Amino acid sequence: MQSMSMNNSGCVNLHRSSITGSRLPRSTPRLPKRAVAITQAGLFGLKFGTASSADVKTQKQELLSAIQPLARGVNATDADEEQVEKLIQKLERVNLNKNTLASPLINGKWKLLYTTSQSILQKNRPAPLRANGPIYQYIDAVNGKARNQESWPFFNSVLADLTPETKTRVGVQFTLFKIFGLLPIKAPERAKGKLDTTFVDEELRVSRGDKGNVFVLTMEDPSGKP
Repeated sequence: MQSMSMNNSGCVNLHRSSITGSRLPRSTPRLPKRAVAITQAGLFGLKFGTASSADVKTQKQELLSAIQPLARGVNATDADEEQVEKLIQKLERVNLNKNTLASPLINGKWKLLYTTSQSILQKNRPAPLRANGPIYQYIDAVNGKARNQESWPFFNSVLADLTPETKTRVGVQFTLFKIFGLLPIKAPERAKGKLDTTFVDEELRVSRGDKGNVFVLTMEDPSGKP
């Protein structure tokens, strides 16, 4: 649609034309309202449609601040978990690496910062019987290998084979458990799952398991191998 755009001069011309009966001046096309809004937004530095590195940094900082006092999730209340989930979803929306499995950033040694997985947190156990030291995950997406590694006091670990299913999700087949870091136990065939990495960059990774759990990890060593 086009509409008349009359400035002060135009108003005078219109008035004279009505008196003399001469032809009215032709109207000039006006940009649609949406186009005007976008143009004006660009003048003020506003962006639409795509995320920026500044967006990512802001969302990461908000998430890290929220999970910092939660002791990997052990101290998280239902309200805390709900708030963290909202912040994770905001971070996922600004993920700049959509094909996370193909990104070299996914490989290396990651330290677990937060999870909702009760099998990891063991909230029902007394504190001395939980994994109290750092928990690491090593990923080698190129060769389809992974290892989860507890530290103090138990040093339990598990090896896994990874099979790509989508650009972000792998099937996980656990292959070998090590109890106290020494006693090897072959994993049963039923020990399997899926892991969907929904955000990754040089510092942070977010993955979701097939049982509804979420994992937030920070990069420790890009050269780490399973």
